[in-house]
Amino acid sequence: MKQLSAFILLLSALCTCTPKTYLWNESATTVDRAVYDRQYRINQAEWDAAFAWLADPASRELPAGRYEITERTYAKVQIDSTRLSQNFEDHHKGIDLFYIVEGEELVNVARPENMTDLVSAYNEAKDVEYYRSASEFTPVVLRPGDMIILFPSDAHQPVLAPDGKRGPIHKLIVKLPYTEPE
Repeated sequence: MKQLSAFILLLSALCTCTPKTYLWNESATTVDRAVYDRQYRINQAEWDAAFAWLADPASRELPAGRYEITERTYAKVQIDSTRLSQNFEDHHKGIDLFYIVEGEELVNVARPENMTDLVSAYNEAKDVEYYRSASEFTPVVLRPGDMIILFPSDAHQPVLAPDGKRGPIHKLIVKLPYTEPE
């Protein structure tokens, strides 16, 4: 009962600061809920600030660029075209949250241990390493209103054209800090 009460409290706290479609519409959200729950508890202020920024309709009207949300969390507005090929990327200290405003994007998600063909070794300053391919991955197609949260356990190949034809993409990318649970 204590766990259920804690879950209901967390759910109500999240729903007050975010539109339900961000986290609770299972058909429009891809997220490792157990990791999310831990990270939210550890960095609640960062998550709340990020969701408040995403919930503000003005965020969808901003030009391409980087926007500071807090000292540790920032957003990028990407207005671009999808690609036919792209390297996988893996982060060790950061969380990526993608929210699609317009267009469609294919994101292939893989476990870091399934990455092959290292292209560029881990750059600690940029918190990224690149791989050409993965032995196993899960394709996720995102459409307007969809969101995906990618933790360090989720290497990903973003900005791909889901139908094999390049098209416009407008998305919001929020970069949040990842904290190792104690």
